[in-house]
Amino acid sequence: MVSESEDFLAEGGKISNLGKQIGAEAVIRSGTFEDAMLGALDKVSAAQQFSSDLAQRAIIDPDSVDIHDITIAQAEASMSLNITRNVLNRIVQSWKDIINTR
Repeated sequence: MVSESEDFLAEGGKISNLGKQIGAEAVIRSGTFEDAMLGALDKVSAAQQFSSDLAQRAIIDPDSVDIHDITIAQAEASMSLNITRNVLNRIVQSWKDIINTR
């Protein structure tokens, strides 16, 4: 028979794993804003590189890669780049607003 505390611990483990998957826990552990931003930029760069590698593999050996995987990877890379660009633009604009407020 499973006790209530074991059920609670199991649920906590599931939540922790979800946090690792979406990156929330990585941001909390990173400590500084700079580390969080650099980590996010590394993930964007990795998505761009993965998309490029898939496209190159499709040219070299077309049967090794599904065209749908390439399309999805390119869409994910493009979306992550656009989100990053928007976040950075808002950070710069916020910084300018703070400086002009003084």
